[in-house]
Amino acid sequence: MNKLYKAFETIAPNDLEKIQKEIETRDTSIITSIEMPKKRNYYKLSFAALVCVICLTIALVFQKDNVVFATVGIDVNPSVELNLDGQEKIVEVITHNEAGKKIVGNMELEGSHIDVAMNALIGSMLKEGYINELKNSLLISVTGDNKEENEKIRKRISQDIDDLLKGNHINGAIISQTLNKNTDLETIANQYHISVGKAEIIQQLIQRNTNYTFESLKDLTVNDLNILLTRNNINDIQVDGEVNTKSYISKEKVKQIVQEDSHISHPSYQKIELDCDDGKMVYEVEFINNSIEYEYELDAKSGKILNKEIEKKTSKSNDNTDSKQQSISQAKAKTIAMNHAKVKEVSHYKIKKDKDDGVWEYEIEFENGNKKYEYTINAHDGKILDYEVEKINSAKITSNQAKQIALKHAKISNKNVKNVDIELEDSYYEISFETSLYEYEYKINAVSGKIISYEKEKND
Repeated sequence: MNKLYKAFETIAPNDLEKIQKEIETRDTSIITSIEMPKKRNYYKLSFAALVCVICLTIALVFQKDNVVFATVGIDVNPSVELNLDGQEKIVEVITHNEAGKKIVGNMELEGSHIDVAMNALIGSMLKEGYINELKNSLLISVTGDNKEENEKIRKRISQDIDDLLKGNHINGAIISQTLNKNTDLETIANQYHISVGKAEIIQQLIQRNTNYTFESLKDLTVNDLNILLTRNNINDIQVDGEVNTKSYISKEKVKQIVQEDSHISHPSYQKIELDCDDGKMVYEVEFINNSIEYEYELDAKSGKILNKEIEKKTSKSNDNTDSKQQSISQAKAKTIAMNHAKVKEVSHYKIKKDKDDGVWEYEIEFENGNKKYEYTINAHDGKILDYEVEKINSAKITSNQAKQIALKHAKISNKNVKNVDIELEDSYYEISFETSLYEYEYKINAVSGKIISYEKEKND
């Protein structure tokens, strides 16, 4: 309303004293005129119409400036989204984690052009050490209805950031994408407190590798995710530059660790690859020595051995069908079980390799919806030896619906909560979450959605 008032003030300035002085100095000749009521009324109507047009024009201009035409997201570990108006100026700044809040700090970005805001954010990330030679990956995502304009913004911002990083002697690895608005993806992003752009990258990885879940990937940095994009051969996402892996131990160091542990000097390596397991970056190592297969999993930062398996290959004399045959991977066994169960996503996933009557088997457990699945799969040929399906509850509402019920009751928005934990018991959901001031715990009926109980405590 203040903007509208100022606009009127500009159109019709209030300067009565100046007008009166001007009248006094004018020629005092009297001009006789005939009153013409109809014409005067016409002028009054014309002026009124002009005022209406001006009001409407100003209102439309202000309305256009406040409409969100596109959203630009930037992720490193800090995660920030910027809503833009039709002039590419910031109308809202959204931070998705504490790191995002830190880099924004006291900067008042609203009203700034996107180019200015991005330069400020990148500068803050460089200053705080979120971007450096070892952590050189960024994700730029542009979401909106106008694909052509979004693509222009994506290319321009990506190039500007690359130039800025090179000016700071950093060879960046910039992942960039343009996205259409997707309600389902926005729901997932809100559920895991990440940006829509990061949710899209994770979804692409899950579709390629069924070992991954949103829960296991959501806390990874963009540098980690960039490594996984390469690891899983996902080439339909724009990546400019090469990701730096020097923040992890080298492959030579990995070889040294496993050779010292196995007491084998010159193994025949089949695989040494960076991957993610249970939310942690790891090295997966496989090699053979004297017909014995070795599988190692090492923490990619510390080199600590997290898991190892040693298996003697079955000889031709014992079983002709096992000649030169290797065990299927855990990922393959999981895929076989999920395909048989006809499910695309699972929770509470567990897998164990064991020997039963001389036969190596994978024992797999997972849940989907209100069902629990248990599979026993031959580790050599992938044959399903046994499986069970058990109904574990009669839930009629989803975990996300239960969460929204709790947040609505607590009068808190999705973006203001952290450390969300949801567990489904026999007939109810146990939900806990935190804000900057309080901790909340809810029990919600899994059938009716009714709040059974809740607690609210102040953070220590």
